[in-house]
Parts: sequence; C-alpha cells; structure tokens
Amino acid sequence: MGINRYVWMIAAMVSALAGCGGGEGNEPAAPVAAQVPLVAPGNWVVMGSSSAQGTGASAGHAWAALLLARVQGAGVSMENLAKGGSVTYEGLSASASPTPNRPQPDLQHNVDAALSGKPRLLLLSYPTNDSAIGYTVDETVRNLLAIRATAQAAGTAVLLLSTQPRNMAPDLLARLPAVDAQLASAAGACFVQVREALAGADDKLAPAYDAGDGVHPNDAGHAVILAHIQATLDAGQCVRLK
Repeated sequence: MGINRYVWMIAAMVSALAGCGGGEGNEPAAPVAAQVPLVAPGNWVVMGSSSAQGTGASAGHAWAALLLARVQGAGVSMENLAKGGSVTYEGLSASASPTPNRPQPDLQHNVDAALSGKPRLLLLSYPTNDSAIGYTVDETVRNLLAIRATAQAAGTAVLLLSTQPRNMAPDLLARLPAVDAQLASAAGACFVQVREALAGADDKLAPAYDAGDGVHPNDAGHAVILAHIQATLDAGQCVRLK
C-alpha cells in the first residue's frame, strides 16, 4: 500500500469519527428523556387531611369528587383515604423509624394502605396541620418526600399538592412558603401549587374561598384546587392520561 493512500485512509477515518460525535471537544449527546408514566385507566388514591377529604365543600363539590367526575371516563377509579386532622407522620409507612413525641403511622390511612390496591397515581395533600401544631418545615418536607419515595418505589406516580393558606399565627403562616419551596424543588412538574391561588393579601385564606372557619376552602376554593390539579395533568410533564 502506498504511503499517500495510507495517509488518505487515516484522514477519512478521523473525519468519520468526528462526524459521529467522537471528536474531542464535541458536545455530549443529550440524554434520553424519561418516559412520563401513563396513569389511566387505573386506580388513583388521595391521601391527606380534611380539605382532601372534602371539608368545606358542599356535596359533590370537593376537589377530589370533581376530579373523579372529570377522569372516570378515561377508566379511572378513585379511593379517598384522606382523614380530617391528619398530619404527615400519620401518612408514613409502618416501616418508617418512629420519631419520639410524634404520631405513629395510621395504618388505615397511610401510604401502605394507599398502595395496597396498586394505584397508578397517588395525590398527596397535607396542607397546614403540621405547621399549625408547630412541626418544623424540615419535618413536614421530610415526611412528605418519604411518603412519595415509598409510593414511587412501588411503581406509583405521585402528585404533591402544596400547602394552603390558613388563619394562624404569623410565625406559623410564614412556614408555608418555605415548605412549598422545598417540595417544588424536589417534585418539579409533579408539584401542584394551590396556596398562592387561594391566598388573600394577608397570605391567609382569601374571603372568597373561605368556608367560614379560616381553614377550609369553600366550593369556589375546591374548584381552584381542582383547576390547578387539572392543569398539571393536562401539561403531561408529570403524568399522562393517554
């Protein structure tokens, strides 16, 4: 083989490698995006406290009931395990390490109970009970992310709803945006921000959405929560319906 032909072949090989992205200095190939999980048809479960249970709304106007009415045509069934007065500790798995002077997991309403029916989607809504009692921001965030991780490990997608405005002491009220900021950072497209939409100028529950106790949203407030959940579902970045 002549030297000129040999040099030509080497040059051609180098050129081909560069064209395939093998040349030094080229940008790495973009990673393949993770597939957005399909959650319909299938069973969905709601976990949380009184607002998720429907307190403050008239019959048929709670956000969970409204959501089911919208998605059941896609083959979705829904189980609501929310319980008035619940705190995030009660939602933890029974396998979680116990925390001194804190409630134990509620075996009828916790993530283990939620996962027993192998749901495709879990909606978590523990708005303010933790903060009202005086639990720290870190406690609430840690517990919610632990519940979320347990569900995800079982193959269940999770929508994580924000806190909600509430009539309580200013120092406790100030914890809510701090909780939301950490949850939003962790959950990304699967975080549903409702507090900002429900809050009045004083950051408490706006009168237009107040069921009368300064804590629970009325029918209009539940409709706002539904709208934000629906917007998250429709965006198709966390989960998809088809």
